[in-house]
Amino acid sequence: MTDRGPHGLFVQLEWLGLALMWVVTLLRAPVALRAPQQRPLWLAVGLASVAMTLQLPQVSSVAMAALDPHTVFLAKEIVGLLAATAVFEFISAIVGLRRTRLAILAAAVLTLAALVTLCVLSPPHSRHVVPSGPGQEESPDTYYWVVLLGYHLVANAACVAACWACGRQVKNASTRAGLLLFGTGIALSAVLMALSLVHVLSRDATIPHLFPAISGAEAAFMAAGAALPLLRGPWRTARDMTVLYRLHPLWRTLVRVTPDVTLTEPRSRAVDLLSAVRHSDLRLYRRAIEIRDGLLALEDYSPDGTLARAREHVRAARVADASVEAAVTACWAGAAVANKRSGAAVSGRPSGLPQSGGGDMAEELDFLLQLARFFRSPLAASFLSAEEQRHRAAPTGQAS
Repeated sequence: MTDRGPHGLFVQLEWLGLALMWVVTLLRAPVALRAPQQRPLWLAVGLASVAMTLQLPQVSSVAMAALDPHTVFLAKEIVGLLAATAVFEFISAIVGLRRTRLAILAAAVLTLAALVTLCVLSPPHSRHVVPSGPGQEESPDTYYWVVLLGYHLVANAACVAACWACGRQVKNASTRAGLLLFGTGIALSAVLMALSLVHVLSRDATIPHLFPAISGAEAAFMAAGAALPLLRGPWRTARDMTVLYRLHPLWRTLVRVTPDVTLTEPRSRAVDLLSAVRHSDLRLYRRAIEIRDGLLALEDYSPDGTLARAREHVRAARVADASVEAAVTACWAGAAVANKRSGAAVSGRPSGLPQSGGGDMAEELDFLLQLARFFRSPLAASFLSAEEQRHRAAPTGQAS
């Protein structure tokens, strides 16, 4: 819309933001081809990438070397209008305004028809550039720019309001962050259109100098918002791997003293993690079951009263209420492991250990992580020391 000379850092920011947009567009392509519900976002981001690329002076120069300049400029504005429409439709579908689809399409068609009509009725021109000075070539008249920028401004403002309103209500953290980031990118686009409208009406030559920086920031935020769903899988894997890493010492100790609870030999932490990358969720589920099974198997090596003494030991240490059960279980398990290693089996009776850390897998894993932390803590070590002293002090045959 405006001739933009090089302005150092601003232009570099624009190129960086646009590069991110294209990376996200290409990465989302396989997902969009497999899943129809993902195509609206891919189409919106893809068209926005094309529209922003066509606005770059270097790209325009190449296109005008092969085609009629007037055709190139008009095509850029049509693609930009289609991109805004695609984003508008995608956001409307996300927030549940599917019935507005026909209204959005109708508004886009009417705007496109008005643009072509105004372009034809404007004085002769070869370029669609708002003149900032008397030396520049004529462009379509002011009504043309008001219609084009007005459509962009209204569409962007509606998208921003929908994104931010919906983003604050969504419970899923990644979806909420994606909507807020995408909405911020569209808000920057609205700022760009508002400044463009001011430039059309004022012909202030300083305003276009801001366009590359705003455009680059717009592209970066939109790319970040669109990329978050792509990062959901890797993020879950990284989270699972972190939990597996933290549970490994506890799990390794339990399966070494109760080998029947697992089908595979415990390996080093590094090898164990590398083998879990592909199916980290299943490995984590198995890991939780094997730890629980190991604790149950240790009940045959826990004399009567051990759990009660562990609870008293933890109470004396003034452990926070939310962590008491994990601390008690860790102290009890440490003593039971020591008994198993020494071969001191006792008559197995239910010990009253917690059978689950909570009502779902997330709460169970949180419990096991606390258990793993306490299992290697001074609290568990001091309880084991007290139990060993008690056994040594007890008369033969009365250690239990």
